[in-house]
Amino acid sequence: MPSLVRANIFQRKTRAGITILAVAIEVTAVLLIVGLTNGTLDEVAGRMQAVGADIFVQPVGSSAILGLSSTTLREAIVDKLAQTEGVQAVAPIYFWSALVGGGAPVNAWGIDPRFERVGARLTYLEGRGLDWNSPPEAREMVIDRRFAAANNFSVGDRVAMLADDWEVVGIARAGIGARIYVRLTVLRELVGTPTRVHLVFVKAERLDRTGELAARIEAEVPGVQTTVLEEYSQTLGENIAGLNAFRIALSGIAVSLSFLVILLAMYTSIIERTREIGILKALGGSKTYIVLTIMQESMLLSLLGVIGGYVLGRLTAWGLTTAYPTLIITFTWDWTIYASALGVLGGFLGSFYPAIRAARQDPVRALRDE
Repeated sequence: MPSLVRANIFQRKTRAGITILAVAIEVTAVLLIVGLTNGTLDEVAGRMQAVGADIFVQPVGSSAILGLSSTTLREAIVDKLAQTEGVQAVAPIYFWSALVGGGAPVNAWGIDPRFERVGARLTYLEGRGLDWNSPPEAREMVIDRRFAAANNFSVGDRVAMLADDWEVVGIARAGIGARIYVRLTVLRELVGTPTRVHLVFVKAERLDRTGELAARIEAEVPGVQTTVLEEYSQTLGENIAGLNAFRIALSGIAVSLSFLVILLAMYTSIIERTREIGILKALGGSKTYIVLTIMQESMLLSLLGVIGGYVLGRLTAWGLTTAYPTLIITFTWDWTIYASALGVLGGFLGSFYPAIRAARQDPVRALRDE
């Protein structure tokens, strides 16, 4: 039987190649979309946790995805948080979705010297940090390595942001907070909210009482909500509305694609091989033998498509992250297995009806067929 399956595939190389490619594209699509989603969520959570703080405080009702939060806190709340029992240090942050040099929006944070007091340690690969004593009209920014590589920026370059001209004074190691850092006072003045902040990082005096401190802040400071950074990754996933529904829908589309392609390929193949099937049945081939032969051919095509999809997905991810260094695509074994199973399932379902139809053919009529 295996030799017959291989012969059928090599006899119709073009159709087999198209079928394998279709399954490969389905597997690649699932891996890339899920990988990009997981990579983005993991990177956002990792960047927040790398700040070194224990808690961050936002206005009530704010999204865990910082870029979607438009509500702000009054400056007075920052001072109140600093005076709360159990708080070691606080760092206010104002963020802005900035268009830099005409590129795609990128997350910029307004910070001040308190940023380092909560544990944030920017490592400068080139240049220096922000000068906190420079005059208000000075426009300085620090960017991370990934953003610099994606845009070919170097220390000393002048870039446009918020209808103003900024100087890149430093390039920092990627992975902490935002991709762009500017002075808090300058950013707030430019956007017209000089006494507001979007969130406040809090460093606890005792790490073992972080949860207790978060609850105390919510009880003592009205209008705020807290997130423990140790649990931020889970909180972020729970706040992505529709993410699981999106993945289920994607999986359904993937199975449907594999099903339709395999169904069409195998059904056409059965029609073309009517006489061959008639000969097999005349020689004593049982219905089970016919069904298994068709199913094995389909499963072999699906498996080759799965392998091709994994390789194609890896190559595509490498190409995308090389062309766009700020993209993060994370492949996980569970989703790799899941995407592979979807490809095989589509092949199984798609070949089932053609196999049954082939097994039910009358051998006499099949042999008369030209």
